[in-house]
Amino acid sequence: MFAILASWLLFFDGTTTMKQNLAALVTDQSSLTAVQEEPSIYIYHSHDKESFIPEIPASDSSQAFDDSTNVTLVGERLQKLLTEQGVNAIHEQTSVGDALDKREWSFDKSYVVSRERFQEVLKDHKKLEMALDIHRDSRKKPYTTLTVENKEYARIMFIVSKSSSNFEENLRFAKLLHKKIDRKMPGLSTGVIVKSKDNSEEQSTYNQDLMEQSVVMNIGGEENTLEEEYRTIEVLAEVIQDIITN
Repeated sequence: MFAILASWLLFFDGTTTMKQNLAALVTDQSSLTAVQEEPSIYIYHSHDKESFIPEIPASDSSQAFDDSTNVTLVGERLQKLLTEQGVNAIHEQTSVGDALDKREWSFDKSYVVSRERFQEVLKDHKKLEMALDIHRDSRKKPYTTLTVENKEYARIMFIVSKSSSNFEENLRFAKLLHKKIDRKMPGLSTGVIVKSKDNSEEQSTYNQDLMEQSVVMNIGGEENTLEEEYRTIEVLAEVIQDIITN
């Protein structure tokens, strides 16, 4: 009888322990999922209608804009690749161009509109680590294209505002992106440009005062194709994933 009683006590104590361990495991997994699901990167487009002449019925720079076939497809591809690599990112769906039209505002108010949405995102997501404002350049294809093993890639340029209170950190971040891309594919990044009000063209903070590790990037130009853009995005996604995880 004593042996049977001891066995019962051992069994029920072991069962309780097993249930406790299982509950702890489930809790840990839930916490891990919650952390993983919190986005790290905000991808947006202050000039979301910027398009690519080979992809639309256009013949010159003045026509290189489109409501659907535009630079937002590049941001969408980046988000998809990052997600596949385990890095959560938000891709902004609000159209700055549509908002400008609705308010009857001029194009130079683009950053006012994108800033409003950026601020809303920051309220909802406290753990964002990077903000990437993706554009395409207006320069011609010889300056915006790199050929590697008979494949053409859209070159990247990083732009940082000296007027931003986060200038030093954003400059460091842009240089880090350039350095890592250049190691992976030399020549793909054309480097970092610093803009200030001392330059010939007036500029704002480009929203870079809202958070550190915020940068504008031009990927390719108006004469590049989406295929060339997507090749570059694959390289960029790998670099960002490396920075986030390491």
